[in-house]
Amino acid sequence: MDKQKMEALRAKQLELLKYFIDACEKLNLRWFCVCGTALGAVKYGGYIPWDDDVDVALPRPDYEIFLKNAFAFLPDDIFLQNYKTDKAFPHEFSKLRNSNTTQIEANMQHLRMNHGIYIDIFPLDGYPSKEHEQKHFDMQRKLLMWKRFCALKGNRKGKARVRNAIFRMLGYHKRTAQIIAQTEKLYSQYPVDQSDYWCNYGNWQGQLEYAHRSQYGNGKKVFFEGIAVIVPEKYDEYLTQKYGDWRSDPPVEKRKTHHSIVAFDEGHSYTEYIK
Repeated sequence: MDKQKMEALRAKQLELLKYFIDACEKLNLRWFCVCGTALGAVKYGGYIPWDDDVDVALPRPDYEIFLKNAFAFLPDDIFLQNYKTDKAFPHEFSKLRNSNTTQIEANMQHLRMNHGIYIDIFPLDGYPSKEHEQKHFDMQRKLLMWKRFCALKGNRKGKARVRNAIFRMLGYHKRTAQIIAQTEKLYSQYPVDQSDYWCNYGNWQGQLEYAHRSQYGNGKKVFFEGIAVIVPEKYDEYLTQKYGDWRSDPPVEKRKTHHSIVAFDEGHSYTEYIK
């Protein structure tokens, strides 16, 4: 994506971030900037120079309140997308999308769903404390993830390609909402406010996503592109766990955006591209 398009994308994302923060404040919810957005806020005061998205998260109880009530604070053209509001949506988290724009990604271009510019909204869930429970939990999580991923298209190789073909042959790609409902039930069985460890399963990176709840704490106020945001209270511990030496930039060859965008238009609705 060229510089002009990147600036246009980020401008729309920041509008969505402001809507999100406004709703959270009015609903008195706990929330955090997470992942690369937390890193960017702490290290650069804004976006990581090569980053192309915004990630926020709420503990599960706050997340559910947001899903239930945020519509009252959002303009009509801002869509809160998840498996309940958009049946083809293939993720267990939510996105806040601008329906008057277009951001169609390669692995989801075949899905009949809202493809507006977005920010990601993740729930934070608990994690079992006993080892035998963790193993059983992880097996269930992995199976549900495989079933859900078969709805996406991409260049998979080896076992992943074979597994994806088998699951599609079994029709799991037609049951996305049902599978995500099962996933959500699995994740929420360990109440976040009763768990020592919190996890952002929607941004799954294995053990890097399991963090002691004290990392998040009450959060710390910093600025992201001039907007006051909240990052995990022990942000150094959080960022070190996820990124290692986060104060140093990665090699040039790894400074890449995360998404393969096949259609982008900040001024026209995605509906004009999927007719």
